Amino acid sequence: MKNKATLTLSLLASLVLAACGGGGGSNASPTAATSASSPSTASAPAANSPASTPTVTGEQLPSLSSPQAGSTAATGNGVEGIWSVTSSVNKTTAFVDPQNNLSYLSVLGTTVMQEFFGVITPGSSAWTLTSGGLFNLNIYTAATSGSGTFTGNQAFNGSYVEGSNTVNIGWTYDPANALAVTQATVAGTWAETNSSITISSSGAVSGTLSNCPVSGTMLLATAGSNQNLYTLNVTTGTNTSCQTPNVTLSGSAAIVFLPIQSSSLYQRTILYSLHTSSNSAVAYGQVSPQ
Repeated sequence: MKNKATLTLSLLASLVLAACGGGGGSNASPTAATSASSPSTASAPAANSPASTPTVTGEQLPSLSSPQAGSTAATGNGVEGIWSVTSSVNKTTAFVDPQNNLSYLSVLGTTVMQEFFGVITPGSSAWTLTSGGLFNLNIYTAATSGSGTFTGNQAFNGSYVEGSNTVNIGWTYDPANALAVTQATVAGTWAETNSSITISSSGAVSGTLSNCPVSGTMLLATAGSNQNLYTLNVTTGTNTSCQTPNVTLSGSAAIVFLPIQSSSLYQRTILYSLHTSSNSAVAYGQVSPQ
């Protein structure tokens, strides 16, 4: 029998209303986030005897030096894809899609502290922010300007102005960009406590996020490609369990890798970051295969 070792902590899921800050956004009243606990995966049981050792289910990270054929690292334009930075218990993961939409999640431990959604204009080695805004603990403030530089498939740096604050960013190209995928790669059920979505081989999505029923689609950001970046669109139900009933949220999602404790292996998860077009609500989470 194969047993999964405990994963290192993934972020908590939420589907919540957002409130307007100093720079614009929605007119929604602030509410407390309804967070789910991190994905539940079984720890490897203690050995029954010195000779019996549990088998850990996982895989090695894809290699950026030898990316899989058709992956973003092999075929992308150098700026699109997944970017990340980790320091102690802090981690930021960013997505740049083929339409130059930029989004990121900043996590402290297992709790999302900030979410950013914007649009950039990239050049050969520099970028400027066209529009955007930051959710800081679900309070939204518009970003007024931003710019920086990037080295294709290596580094993304710069800053932007949010309200009266200058926010600095510095990310590296994530190994998940070296993973080649298809639409069928994400087919199946992915879940964490209080959230579970089932994705069909054609990309249809059904399930719940923070106990709220949702339906929609999760499709490759570049149709027909093998690049590991998807566009997720969901519409929430009208149930009393929904803090944000009857709204449509859209954004990026991708397969990212979580390290497995006491192992050199990793497990695939789907990380997603969504918002409404009016910035009245946000949704984010990290679901594991079931």
